[in-house]
Amino acid sequence: MKDDFTVLDNSSIPHSPLPAQRKISSENWTLVKEAAADFCRAGRAVLPASIFFAVIILIATLGYIALGWPPFDAFYMVIITVFSVGYGEVRPIDSHAERIWTVLVILGGWSAVVVTLGGITKAVTEGEVRRVSQTLRKTRAMEHLHDHIIICGYGRVGQTLAGELCRAGIAFVIIDRDEERVTQITADGFLAHRGDATEESVLNYVGITRARCLATVLPQDALNVFITLTAHDLNPALKIIARGEQPSTEKKLLQAGASEVILPATIGGLRIAHLILEPEVSQLLHHDVPREGAETLDLRAVGLAVSELSLRQHCRLVGQTISSVHQLGNGQLMVLGVRRNSEILREKLENLQLQEGDALIAITRTGKLPANIESEVKQTELL
Repeated sequence: MKDDFTVLDNSSIPHSPLPAQRKISSENWTLVKEAAADFCRAGRAVLPASIFFAVIILIATLGYIALGWPPFDAFYMVIITVFSVGYGEVRPIDSHAERIWTVLVILGGWSAVVVTLGGITKAVTEGEVRRVSQTLRKTRAMEHLHDHIIICGYGRVGQTLAGELCRAGIAFVIIDRDEERVTQITADGFLAHRGDATEESVLNYVGITRARCLATVLPQDALNVFITLTAHDLNPALKIIARGEQPSTEKKLLQAGASEVILPATIGGLRIAHLILEPEVSQLLHHDVPREGAETLDLRAVGLAVSELSLRQHCRLVGQTISSVHQLGNGQLMVLGVRRNSEILREKLENLQLQEGDALIAITRTGKLPANIESEVKQTELL
């Protein structure tokens, strides 16, 4: 009789899954770092008390040795006296000197114990008290915020925005969920809150109902859309300025409730194009502009434009000064410079007389020029 053997396929044998490696989350890692910092502070707080306690024990032991006690008996006597063990005296205390010294050991020992326990208690509670006090201070600061700006994200754009608002003296708070960036925000002297700006509780904590404006400047378009939706739902009247990386995101952000959408890549591309195509004008517009400040302004957003006004042949403006042109413009244009023979003149313009072939570089209202000037120039919009 043949034996029947059943061949088992390895794939049919259930395998117990290997335990996944568990990584420490950012929040747990933050708790570990805070615990380590508290431990170091505790060591520094307890060290002086421990030294004081050791000095008391040493002096008490030396006192008994001076009274004729063996060193070990003297040390043992000090320990059971200080800690009130009550095992009885190691040897009879008959002399007044021994009794007086024992009283001093009791007083000094208990003083050392109290100081040491106080240091330990302070070390244990100091970290928690410090965190609670910091939380209370931040909560009070948040409660007093009114008509402020909320910045979501502290990357390169967020840091630039925070610096400008600080120089302007405008109150603002920054939200970021990265612990290192929150630490950096605090070190920079700004008010920060660690959290996810897509959550309603976080936005409510920073006073979104009392805010003037919210700027979400994260590099992820999806997060900016979610933040815009949440903020607009909590405060429909809030002005929301959103950053977009992709031009296709602009429509989504506006539909989500954004008041304005800024595309840094597009702005940077236009700035480079102006430097290539109109280098003289770009040099004029950005002459002596501090690098730490904003280098460009969105003039179209306020209904303005930078135009080149070339004088026509037999123009009636020839021979007139820039001051006269300003008067003719009736406040509707401001001359920044004069292009003359491939050179930009920008110094002492008020008394400069115009010549044939000159071109004015001026800030004008978009699409509008005074009639008495429009007929004398050829307008080319630059920015």
